[in-house]
Amino acid sequence: MTDTPQTALDTLRGLALRSADGPTVQQLLDDVTTELTDRTVVHRDQDRRPRRFVLRRSVDVSGISGLGDVADGVLWPDGTASVRWRGEHPSSVFWDRGRASVELIHGHRGATSVVFLDAADELAGPVPGVEAVPLALRRAVDRALNAPVACSGCGRTIACPCSSDRREGRVDAILAALAPWIAPDNRAAIPSQTDRT
Repeated sequence: MTDTPQTALDTLRGLALRSADGPTVQQLLDDVTTELTDRTVVHRDQDRRPRRFVLRRSVDVSGISGLGDVADGVLWPDGTASVRWRGEHPSSVFWDRGRASVELIHGHRGATSVVFLDAADELAGPVPGVEAVPLALRRAVDRALNAPVACSGCGRTIACPCSSDRREGRVDAILAALAPWIAPDNRAAIPSQTDRT
């Protein structure tokens, strides 16, 4: 163990790298990142391409943008999106939650649609080997992702006025869910929450 304090995410990453079944644990780490951040982890060796789109407005609910193609966008391989508005006063916006945010904020209940300019088949398919992850392990991680996490400020597991970041607690819950699936010789090398602080 090092003297440098680690975050729960650092610990999870180290666990993935030390595991006897590295690719499976790395995929679980990627899945956890997706769940925590709403974006996909894209590795250097993956052939994933950005997809261009336009926002096509059929009804101008604000009376400002007009009709037709009112903005250009890019859906990035990690699932985030960038939008650049057309017109006399253009602006740009970035959405960490990608297409879902673009459609929710700018779709105006169907008045504006995302129209892709690039074919969907230009994106790589599913990651091979993911289907080999046991269902019981997937369910354990899913339960950990959705379990109530105590606020580090007040200890409540429901919404509270503290607005504390609960990611460390969430990653601890995920580590606990993964523990039975990890080779016993690697568990000893994982520092506990108290060791990390």
